[in-house]
Amino acid sequence: MADNGNYRESRYFTAYKTSESSQGETFLLPSIMRDSFNQRTAPFGIMYLQTYDGVTVGCESCEELWTPKSSHIDMALNGVDIVGNGSGSHHELRKLHTRLDLVRSATSKCGGVYLYANQRGCDGGRLYFDGCSMIVCNGIVLAQAPQFDVKDVHVITATIDLDDVRSYRASIPSFGIQAAEAYCDDSGASKRRYVSCENDENVTLAERKVTKDGIVPKPSDLMEGGIKLRIHDAEEECCLGPACWLWDFLRRSGAAGFFLPLSGGADSSAVCAIVGAMCVMVTKAAQEDPTGEVAKECRRVCRKESDDYHCDDNCLWVPSTPQEMADLVLHTMFMGTENSSEATDS
Repeated sequence: MADNGNYRESRYFTAYKTSESSQGETFLLPSIMRDSFNQRTAPFGIMYLQTYDGVTVGCESCEELWTPKSSHIDMALNGVDIVGNGSGSHHELRKLHTRLDLVRSATSKCGGVYLYANQRGCDGGRLYFDGCSMIVCNGIVLAQAPQFDVKDVHVITATIDLDDVRSYRASIPSFGIQAAEAYCDDSGASKRRYVSCENDENVTLAERKVTKDGIVPKPSDLMEGGIKLRIHDAEEECCLGPACWLWDFLRRSGAAGFFLPLSGGADSSAVCAIVGAMCVMVTKAAQEDPTGEVAKECRRVCRKESDDYHCDDNCLWVPSTPQEMADLVLHTMFMGTENSSEATDS
């Protein structure tokens, strides 16, 4: 669990611990689950899900990726093909580099597919979670979501041939040796902790065909070199991160804008610039999808929800320029002090 920096998870949770040879526990389901699904118990513990067609899926928590003995290592040695990570990693300057290094290292060393999904938005406090979800296979980044964006959700996809994972692992002899050791304990008993769905033909992954415009993409074409990563400069991070935080706080707080006292100093100028960046991002998203959530929130914040603000052709109002939105949400007033210079007061 995360207990450093901004996190104090042990105040609310206790870590689940089990021995390496444990096959999990049996959890008695509540009556509503028994009645709805005709199932009395469910396996509980550190396990992996194996589908009808043999694909094995596991997951590790946000913090486990950052620890020396990460869960994905044990999963890879036990034949897990796909590892998912639902992360809550907040934005820090240049932190994306560390995330990329960790995820790429995990799959280049162990092979496999890593699905990294990170939280996005303001949590109501000082933190901003910057998203940038990724799909990585054998150390190659196949898909990447934007790091800074005013949209709540971004869906990314990639076409992968799982035989590439098995071939990659088979090409590393030392991996095979350690995988064999991980398979059995000293007595020769299997240590694998699978929840098998081999009797349910509906639980499959590998046989599904995902098409784009009716054509099944070739995984080998998509794996070659991966995508070109989108990494912002430090100056862009300093601007875009706070801008996204301001928008999320503004729309979720129910406020109608920002009031900024102007003193003539660098602080108020910086805030104006960040609000301007926010207006650029929101205006662009609203114009791209006038019926989307960002456009709806923009109309509410800018007080343009009534029929009076529909265009002549009955289209929905969106700001025509970032300046138009800034005029509606940013309100300023000069507030000089006894420390203000004559030039500032003038």
